[in-house]
This record gives sequence, structure tokens and C-alpha cells, in this order.
Amino acid sequence: MKRSNRLVILVGVLLAVLAFVGVVIVLNNTQTPDSGPAVVPVKVLAATEDIAIGDPITSDKVEVIEVDPAAVVGTRFADVSQVNGQRALYDIVSGSQVPKEAIAGGITDTCIECQLKPGEKAIAFQVDRVTGLDFLLQSGDHIDIVLGATVQVLQPTAETVDASPGEQRFEPVQGLEAAKTVKTVLTDKRVLYVSATRIRSTTVQATPSPGQTAPPASAALETDAVIIVFAGSDQDAEVIKFAQNDFSIVGPLTAVLRRTADAEEGVPEEETTGITIDLLFENYGIPIPNIIQALGPSPSPAP
Repeated sequence: MKRSNRLVILVGVLLAVLAFVGVVIVLNNTQTPDSGPAVVPVKVLAATEDIAIGDPITSDKVEVIEVDPAAVVGTRFADVSQVNGQRALYDIVSGSQVPKEAIAGGITDTCIECQLKPGEKAIAFQVDRVTGLDFLLQSGDHIDIVLGATVQVLQPTAETVDASPGEQRFEPVQGLEAAKTVKTVLTDKRVLYVSATRIRSTTVQATPSPGQTAPPASAALETDAVIIVFAGSDQDAEVIKFAQNDFSIVGPLTAVLRRTADAEEGVPEEETTGITIDLLFENYGIPIPNIIQALGPSPSPAP
């Protein structure tokens, strides 16, 4: 009888211990905060070497790494095949992320100041469809800028024609009140930004979902003029300001797209003469109209 009582007591103690352990487990589970779903890292591109402004970004200069979604910089690339030699818009340090905002033709709303080299200034001018290459320019391009202007042609007055240069007076030449002159004034300027472009970057395009229509290769712009911002000097800014003396003027300046690698390969700058009407006659062989000969002899007077 005593042995049975002892067995009952032992079973009761064991049940009490098990109950205590169960209570502890339940309390621990209720007090532990829910950590939520696990964070899934995302793929981004990182530079494997320093990439300077204007250098091509190729697949051998980047690698895929995984980072926390909160650590993504800008608009990410997910694969090295998405870069194929586009120019860097600013210096990229080895190990740092390479977002779409860092490449020419990527995302347009990028940092202008980040793209400036030491001593450079950002300068803007306005172009129309013709002077702006049908709006096919984009950041990272290199351009020359041609100025077309009209000037007032002057000549010494009759009474001072034989006087010394410091004593001469001048008067307009009749018929040449607005003589045209054209000259390339700036060369090899790096485009930092364009307010609108018809270029669509292949690196930013998304594959259309089933049933969706892919956007056209180059959508028409609902605009008559765009702003080009390029890197230059204060002297360049003075030239641009003088050429565009009225904010409403579109057309004095023409953007000429050039091959970006010319400067890297040492291609010499072309020496130009500029163009005026007399240079067209002298250097290009344009014939001067003979008005009398073109009209023919005067008719004989009637008898």
C-alpha cells in the first residue's frame, strides 16, 4: 500500500514538472516579438575598378553583388549584360554601386554638379529641331557648337576714307545691313543634360508584358525646343551669352554631334575658316550672278 502511494506521488510530481515546462514555453513564445518575413537581398552592379567621368562602362569593370533592398543606390542594374560601353556621367569609385543614373542614356534626372570635373562649369543653351539634331542628343554625348549671326557691315565715310585709322568715321554699306557670318566657336563639349530627347536607352527599356504594346523606338516630342547643358568654362559661357542675347531666340547656336572617342585617340581638331558671303565666293567657287547678262540685251527702241 505504501509502495502504491509513493508511485502516485511520483507520477504527480512528474506531471507537475511537465506542466511547469509547458507554461514556460508558452510564455516565452508569447513574449518573443514577431520578426516578420526574412529580408531577401537583391542584385546590384558594383564597380570592380575606379571608373572616371566619360570612361566606358563595360561588363569587365562591374560585377553582380547582393545587398539589402534598403541599401540600393538609385535605379539598379541586375546583370552585367545591361551595360555595354555607355559613358560614365560621374566618377565611380571601385566597390561602389553602378546605378542607371551613372551612365549616359540612363535616367535623365541626374545630378549635374556630380558630373563636373574640377574647374568646369555647367552652361545651357536652347536649340530647335534642326539646330538640335532632331532632338537626338543625350547626356554623355560630345558636341561642337556653331554660331550663326548677322552683322552690320560698315565702310569709311567718303570724307574720311583717306584718313588714318584712328580718325576715320564709318557708315553702313547700303544693301549689307545684315550680312551673315558663321563659325564653329566651341569644340568637344561634353553634354551633361538635355531637357528632352528622342533617344530611348536600351538599358532602361522593360520587356512589355503579354498584351502590352512596346513603345516606339523614338517617340515624337511635343515640343519645339529643348535645353542642352554642357560642361565648359566661364569663357565658353560668355560666348553663349553673347550669342543668345534674347531668351526668345532659338537658332543662333547649332549643336554638332562628334565622335566621343576622338579626343581619347588624339584625332586633331579641324581648323575652320568660318563662312561669310565673300568666303563662299572665294573658297567654294560659288558664281556671282551677272544680272545684266542674265537679263539679256535691252530691246531696241521702236522706230
